[in-house]
Amino acid sequence: MAATLQMVGEQELAARLRKVNLDLLPVLHELLRTKSVTRTARSFNMTQPAVSRALRQLRGAFDDQLLVSPGRNARLTDRATALAGPLGRTLGELDLLLKPAGPFDPATEQIHVVINTADYVAQLLAPVLTGICAREAPHVVLEFTWAATRSADDLARVDFMIGPRAFGETLGKRVGSLPLWRDEMVCIAAASNRALPPRLTPQQFQAMRYVAFRRELHMPQDVRIQIQPTSPLEVSPVCTVPNFLVLGAIVANSDCIALVPRKVARELARAGDLRIVDIAYPRKHLFIDAYWSLATNSRRGRVWFRELLARAVKELP
Repeated sequence: MAATLQMVGEQELAARLRKVNLDLLPVLHELLRTKSVTRTARSFNMTQPAVSRALRQLRGAFDDQLLVSPGRNARLTDRATALAGPLGRTLGELDLLLKPAGPFDPATEQIHVVINTADYVAQLLAPVLTGICAREAPHVVLEFTWAATRSADDLARVDFMIGPRAFGETLGKRVGSLPLWRDEMVCIAAASNRALPPRLTPQQFQAMRYVAFRRELHMPQDVRIQIQPTSPLEVSPVCTVPNFLVLGAIVANSDCIALVPRKVARELARAGDLRIVDIAYPRKHLFIDAYWSLATNSRRGRVWFRELLARAVKELP
């Protein structure tokens, strides 16, 4: 019942507001203060006829003369006198409501930032970003996730996507971007696997048992190449997984090899059970960038977070 009454009240308010040109309320406030069309025109740098037209519109909207001139001295009607106080307070509150927000303060404000990316990017960036936030932005919550992204509309469902530049450039024009780092594809093998030469040719790679990173079974080949430039070599993998860390575990415990970005390979090889081998393939370089939908560009704190991303990348190995 209370909700119904509230809805009825809001509908009536909306109907009343439609009868009033809200742009004229500051003019009305000045007319009530000065009781003069001439001085009001001077205050707003308007002509006297323009203020007179505004006054006629306001009289119609409020169904009251508002300002009358019996002789030489203008005076306010009772209705206008009653309006003066509430109108002044309302305009002050509207000014606070519409005033642009100040700069984002990471030390005190709370935001939730959703980052759509591969697990290896999360492994690289999450420790650095959470470390910085712990020191400078204790109320900021980071969420690393993954969802298929094909357009700027998909991108608008998260705050940022981090991935290969070649893929990001397919998302359209309503997208912002920030270059993060340059990488290249290398081969990883178990540390005990000594059958590999110091540098693999594509033919040697394809002659061996290998596993591959795959996120979507039916992803078109041109899209797959944008995500992973060496994917044309991976025509007959013995296993595919959607996770680089699982890929590393498979390689470390088998005779299989795999192609991964060098930064991933370094992280995976830290435990000592993997080694890195270069591959002689011309299209193995990739650039990793951050992307965001321009439709979400004004979200609170997102400009600050882009600056934080740039700082975090400088701390990566």
